[in-house]
Amino acid sequence: MDNQSKVKAVLSQFPLEIKEAVILNDKDKKASWLVSTSSGPKVLKKSPAEKDRLLFLLQATKYLQKKGVRIPKMVQTSSGADFAEDDEGRGYVLSDFVPGTSPKRYTAVELASIMRQLGIFHRASRGFQPQAELRERRHLGRWSNAYQKQLDHLELFKALAKLDRSVFSKLFMRHVDRYILQGKRAMAIIEGGSYRRWVNKVAEQGNLCHQDFAAGNLIKSPRGYYVIDMDSVTIDLPARDIRKIFNKVMKKTGWSGLKAAAMLRAYHKSHPLTADQCRVIYADLLFPHLFYGMASKYFHERLEWDQTETLDKFKDMLRKDRSRLRMLAAWKRIVKRALR
Repeated sequence: MDNQSKVKAVLSQFPLEIKEAVILNDKDKKASWLVSTSSGPKVLKKSPAEKDRLLFLLQATKYLQKKGVRIPKMVQTSSGADFAEDDEGRGYVLSDFVPGTSPKRYTAVELASIMRQLGIFHRASRGFQPQAELRERRHLGRWSNAYQKQLDHLELFKALAKLDRSVFSKLFMRHVDRYILQGKRAMAIIEGGSYRRWVNKVAEQGNLCHQDFAAGNLIKSPRGYYVIDMDSVTIDLPARDIRKIFNKVMKKTGWSGLKAAAMLRAYHKSHPLTADQCRVIYADLLFPHLFYGMASKYFHERLEWDQTETLDKFKDMLRKDRSRLRMLAAWKRIVKRALR
């Protein structure tokens, strides 16, 4: 069955008159279509998740919706299911189309709004308990293992780089040891009491992380921000989402203590943080996630760009990283300013 016929068969499972389906993007296991229906425009998404994982995601989505998080309303199939399946067993979710725009730039006003919404998202997720048989994605309490795995990979990349005469490998070798040292310092912090106390608290009350709570997955409408793309939702500390948005924003706009304080302050207003928890955030920002990400793509041959662009991006990351370390050196002052 070709893709067009497959999509038509999937849409026939919903109690709507379908007028047209236009492809928005297609990444093989993950795709989406804008669908014109008798009940207005909808968005059909093919999920990359296996069935038990998809059921977990849908359960988490519905819980957040009930708690007030704006996520596009899902359309049930004619049989009352939350998703349809194609002939290969792949799941498809149909949701309302939300008119609006994604934030184009990380201005101070937009960043403050996004961080407040992230805090609301985390607060709303409290109390969520997935059904035991569903495949949840849980990182809670497992940071030490994840850190060690990445540090081990960096040591492996060093061995590969010694056999590679590329400019990228030479630049990697010039800097890798200091990044490994940063990783070990971060590891020492999360093996301490601050991390364990936060893990115990979240284990008791629950917390969902979106994992990409950034401009591209937010739609600004007259009613406020809507959250989309729930494919990566996991159970973990709020720090995970905070670190990810810090890295995403700062690698584009440069690391700044003032910006960091403003972001933390905005988040703190909707989901209060303690100085102890901010120490965990510090550790995750200290760990070389961005450096590791670039090296992993290069040495595992998963590059999204050509060699020249890859090298330029690597050099840009290394230049901006000096300001990351300056910001982290002032972390205690940043936290004091944000939490007062």
